[in-house]
Amino acid sequence: MQISCSINANDGTFFYYLYDKFVKFEPQRFYFNRKGKLWNTKHVQVIKNAGAGDVLSFSDKNRNILSINVTGSDNPHQSITIEQDSSVFYPENKDIDKLISNAKGFTSVYLYNEEYTSVHSSESETLFNYRNISTDILDTIKKTPFKMSVFDDRRYDTRFNPGRQLLIGHTWLMAAWKMWFGKDFFKIVPKEKLLNFKYASQITELPGGGIFIQLFDKMEESHSIESMFRQWKWQSWLDFDELEKKYT
Repeated sequence: MQISCSINANDGTFFYYLYDKFVKFEPQRFYFNRKGKLWNTKHVQVIKNAGAGDVLSFSDKNRNILSINVTGSDNPHQSITIEQDSSVFYPENKDIDKLISNAKGFTSVYLYNEEYTSVHSSESETLFNYRNISTDILDTIKKTPFKMSVFDDRRYDTRFNPGRQLLIGHTWLMAAWKMWFGKDFFKIVPKEKLLNFKYASQITELPGGGIFIQLFDKMEESHSIESMFRQWKWQSWLDFDELEKKYT
């Protein structure tokens, strides 16, 4: 299982911290401000010197990646993704709490099953049908409406998928297994509204004023009926469609 951590911030200069503490693979390719090269240990210094506004990523052939981008939305933000196999990457809450303490202007952090979220967020089946994704996950989109494209592939209406990602100004929206929200997120959705959600496994107000929400019990069961029910409730409670209209 591939695990992803999505970090959304307004001013991040903590890239080396991410590399040092979270990356468990040997990179093969390195991209910095749109220029790609073979990985070299000298690139560690580039990571140390990178700042807000820089775009970089490094990856290997097994889909392990750390990617740092600035979104192109009306209200752009720094979007960071760490994706690795669960055998080496399974952060505990304390690890994310420490990460947040090193992030400037943190808006949201999501921890989730990348395979499930990818299937639920992809409009075209060509984005995932070449991957070895379990039948249990693929079965969850059997009833998702679709149209056939001119290339004879299915184009899904992801609005009907409970596990979809949605990019808006300031942050991504998700119904993830675990979620952390900072004060900048409360400008989009009031803090009290998050605290009053009734279908989460756990909601905790953090010492620094943020909020931690565990939506369902096990990441490995993101595709279960119970987990998807909670995902739908979360989407409805926040009104993803309305937030998309307002902040995209």
